[in-house]
Amino acid sequence: MLNLQELASNIVEKKASGILIKKPANIFFVSNFSGSGYLYFSVSGEIILYTDARYSERAAKECFKNVKIIEIKEAFKNIASDISLRAGLSGFSSILFESDYITYDEYESFAKEFGNKLNFIPAGAFLSKIRTIKDKKELDYIMQAVSVSEKAVIDMLMKIVCSNESECISEKKASLIYKKNLLDFYSAESFETIVLSGRNSSIPHGLPSADKIISKSGVLLCDFGAEINGYKSDETFTVHLGKPDKKFLDVYDAVYTAQQKAISKIKPGVKFGSLDKTARDYIEKRGYGKYFTHSLGHGVGLDIHEYPYVGKKNLDTVKEGMVFTVEPGVYLEGEFGVRIEDMCYVEREGARIITGIKKNKHCVEGLL
Repeated sequence: MLNLQELASNIVEKKASGILIKKPANIFFVSNFSGSGYLYFSVSGEIILYTDARYSERAAKECFKNVKIIEIKEAFKNIASDISLRAGLSGFSSILFESDYITYDEYESFAKEFGNKLNFIPAGAFLSKIRTIKDKKELDYIMQAVSVSEKAVIDMLMKIVCSNESECISEKKASLIYKKNLLDFYSAESFETIVLSGRNSSIPHGLPSADKIISKSGVLLCDFGAEINGYKSDETFTVHLGKPDKKFLDVYDAVYTAQQKAISKIKPGVKFGSLDKTARDYIEKRGYGKYFTHSLGHGVGLDIHEYPYVGKKNLDTVKEGMVFTVEPGVYLEGEFGVRIEDMCYVEREGARIITGIKKNKHCVEGLL
């Protein structure tokens, strides 16, 4: 939900005339343009998109009506010249730039063109925080992505379960089945799909192997997502395709219970660090603390990993309208791993889980 007043206020606080944006997700958020270019947002509310002849017609079709499109030939020179004129009318002698995305070479090139007319000041990632509150339309896109991804992954899972010995579905082949299913829904992966089985499941972000055949009597971990109109989903389930031993059952229960305890604590005003601590303390209590090697979760929207980050060092507080994952995991090297991930939407009274696949059981039947 773009709040122009909030964006302008952040710029004024830094005593700047505007901000130069290059990150595609941020350009799309402000202008609805999905191509390549730069965007300038001024304290007066002007939105200027700079792009070249390859994208000018596309920009005219995609951009919001309040976006002015300027076709450029020499990017640094043309953009610096136009911004200098606009900034000169604002009374400020500085402009901000996305220092978390614009490269050092780009910075030097712009600084050279601005010369002593304007100071070029790093802005960090404050625009990413403005994007954290999702409006109804954004939430609808995210939930559409969730729905598409779940249909695609359930079909993939059924193909694994129903395959005969001669088919030999590998981790890589399973991931390709999932990708093809997404294409049939006019969607695409929101990140590189993770399908890991047996011992490979202990690698938190492992790559599917073309050589590793998925056993029908072992662990299967799937981390998957889809994209609709730029908005993404992210979800993970872990199942045992055979008869699990007591250790797997104990780890699964520890991870699932930790996740549910953390989700139950989500409400506006709660610190992200306390959510991480809730899950981490429980997993520690169950004896697996040193095997929970990452933070509890992250925001999802136009980026697959965006603010807020649900980790022990984040002292910021949960706000209504945020969307983020809760995904504790335990990874026993050489044995197996269990990660359970759901996306949560923050409402006034607490969290609403917006992913649909149930994780309370470790068997395939429990997911359906």
